[in-house]
Amino acid sequence: MPASLLPALPSARRADLDWLRVVMFGGLIVYHEGLLYEPGRQVVSVLLLLTHPWRMSLLFLISGAATRFMAERYSAAGLTAERSLRLMLPLVFAVLLLVPVQLYFSAVDLGGYAGGYIDFLKSYVAAPHKVAAPGQQPIYGHLWFVFYLWAYTLLLAAALALKPGWVRRAEDMLGRLGGMALLLGPYVALCLVRTIAYPKFGMTLAFVDDWYNHAVSSAMFLLGFLAAHCGPFWEQARRLRWGALVMALAGFVLHSAVGLHVGLPPEQAEVGRPMLGLFYEMERWGAIVAVLGFGYRYLAMGNAPAAPRYLTAAIFTYYIVHEPALMAAWHWLKPLGLNPALEAGLVALATLAACALAYEAARRVAFIGVALGQRRLGAWSFARPRPKPEPYMAPAE
Repeated sequence: MPASLLPALPSARRADLDWLRVVMFGGLIVYHEGLLYEPGRQVVSVLLLLTHPWRMSLLFLISGAATRFMAERYSAAGLTAERSLRLMLPLVFAVLLLVPVQLYFSAVDLGGYAGGYIDFLKSYVAAPHKVAAPGQQPIYGHLWFVFYLWAYTLLLAAALALKPGWVRRAEDMLGRLGGMALLLGPYVALCLVRTIAYPKFGMTLAFVDDWYNHAVSSAMFLLGFLAAHCGPFWEQARRLRWGALVMALAGFVLHSAVGLHVGLPPEQAEVGRPMLGLFYEMERWGAIVAVLGFGYRYLAMGNAPAAPRYLTAAIFTYYIVHEPALMAAWHWLKPLGLNPALEAGLVALATLAACALAYEAARRVAFIGVALGQRRLGAWSFARPRPKPEPYMAPAE
């Protein structure tokens, strides 16, 4: 098989996407902490809606662009093997050692579980779905994104192996989607998926039955893959950024207003009111185009500095570790009865400290580095040697 199925283009890094990846993953810590303080606080629910509709979709889009850069250096088999090692080894480690900790504290503090950790582990191994707290996804916990990304990469690699010529044709079609068509076309498609599939399937994060989520996330992943080197797409996003921002804010205000009016968290208000999904998707697509457009304008086109090397390298490890660290910190601080604002600040500081310690350990100890996504397994590599670290989801060694 050839070393690469796609011709390499001049740049395999984008300063704007580096920054957006760091900010989006970093924002997960804030978002997940916000979920702890959401019950009974409708204002918190509304604030979380500022990023919830579009944050994970944007991460899939950025990861799709990263996969495009990787596909230009790898064969289909190499792309599959490299992504599998870099994503699945940390995922397996987390499922065995980190996710049970996260789910235990969730079960105790959110689900009323009264047993000890060893008893919880026995129950978790026997039937993980029976000990999960409400709203908690067992098995891979918050790392569902990693598993979905791996699965989408495998499907993409198979498509590249079978007929790689489709990439250029699809990229050309994307480049011709100009003006308001870029703003309205995907929005209409997202609205159709939201109104048809979401009421039926919801979002389970269980992979096998998560059809609505697959439809949106895989589409965003593919869009990022096709858009990575599509100049007209980025130019259009730049031109439309202000209109897209207005669109996103309008969707947020309308969706939130209905939730406040009926006295429910906005997404719960959508149950039985499927037309609210139009506002949700208005915010999602408007925010994605706006963020990409502003990022391209101010972080890619000028002399904007690259994201600090520490952040680009560390953020994947922070993502792996942050949720169990967050739940542990909240569990230990909650009994002190502190002011909620002070407690939230201390929880955030403790979480960041745990993530930083994990990253420093991953940098210095080989097997921890493999487990936390910082090192390859031994000398295995499936790409031609290159002096720069792999982009985005493949941190520097």
